[in-house]
Amino acid sequence: MVFLQVISCFGLSVVSCRYVGFAVVALLVEINSVFLHLRQVMRMSSMAAGTLYRVNSMTNLGTYVVFRINTLAWMTRWLVLNRDKVPLLAYTLGSVGMAIMTAMNIVLFYRLLGSDFLKGSAREARKM
Repeated sequence: MVFLQVISCFGLSVVSCRYVGFAVVALLVEINSVFLHLRQVMRMSSMAAGTLYRVNSMTNLGTYVVFRINTLAWMTRWLVLNRDKVPLLAYTLGSVGMAIMTAMNIVLFYRLLGSDFLKGSAREARKM
C-alpha cells in the first residue's frame, strides 16, 4: 500500500510537472535509510554489540530526527499553509500520504528507541 502511495505522489509530480521541489524534499528522508540499513546489516552479521554499531545507532537516531521527522513536519506545514493553492486531488493525495508516513515513522522511531536505547532499562525493570 505504501509503495502505491509513493508511486502516486511522485507520479503526480512527474505527470503534472508541479510540486517537483516538494517531491525532492521528500527524498531527504532517504538519507536516514543509509544508517537504518547499515544497522540492519550489522545486526544480521552479529555486530550489534560493538562500538561501531553504537555509533551507527546514535547517527541513525540523529539523522532520523533531522531527515525524517523534521522533513515530514516541514512538508505537512507546507501542505497546510498552501491548501488554497493546491488542487483537491493533490491535496488529498498529499494529506493521506503524509498521514501514512507520519504514522509509520512514529512506530519505527519507537521501535528503534526500544531496540537500541531502552532495552537495558527494560532488562533492569524485569530484574526487580
